[in-house]
Amino acid sequence: MWEVASIASRESFNIVIAGVGGQGVLTLSRIIGEASLAGGLNVLVAETHGLSQRGGSVVVHVRIGDVDSPLVPLGEADLMIGLELLEVLRNVSYMRRGGFIVADKLVIPPSIPGVTVPSVDSVIEALRGLDVELILTPASEVAEKLGDVRVANVYLLGRALSKTRLGAIISFDSVARVLRGLPNPELNLKAFELGYTGGGFEG
Repeated sequence: MWEVASIASRESFNIVIAGVGGQGVLTLSRIIGEASLAGGLNVLVAETHGLSQRGGSVVVHVRIGDVDSPLVPLGEADLMIGLELLEVLRNVSYMRRGGFIVADKLVIPPSIPGVTVPSVDSVIEALRGLDVELILTPASEVAEKLGDVRVANVYLLGRALSKTRLGAIISFDSVARVLRGLPNPELNLKAFELGYTGGGFEG
């Protein structure tokens, strides 16, 4: 388990959250932002492009620590939380070498007729060829088992807290407090806890 510690002076932690409308990308950025503020950290959040409409591309930058611009520079993201693999692939240029990608094993076909959609396996193969640490998990499958696919976002956040340096920056308890203020707090907390422990699926 990570020891929770404040970010050192002149240090930052850069996060890119990528997904499509309806997956809770903006909600996830809000949770991380509020948990950071609760820990006394500076945080800047910016939606870079896309709309939160269902099916549209949504990308949000979250910068924690000593930062003065809300946008993560290309090649400097420490962590990407990916709610959909095609969006991860589109935004992978933000990742720094050795950074972490925590992603759902999910491809959502775009609503454009005649577009060839890559398979999940082919997207994963492309990502594995990069100089990043790739952590894949069936977040949406677990969320469906829990009764609401929309909690896949907090499941992924739980994985990110337990598997990356994000867990040394914001605490489990600070995230849990934010989740208690959201609609359906019990389900959100359950998904977050399962993500943190790696539970909810076999293998």
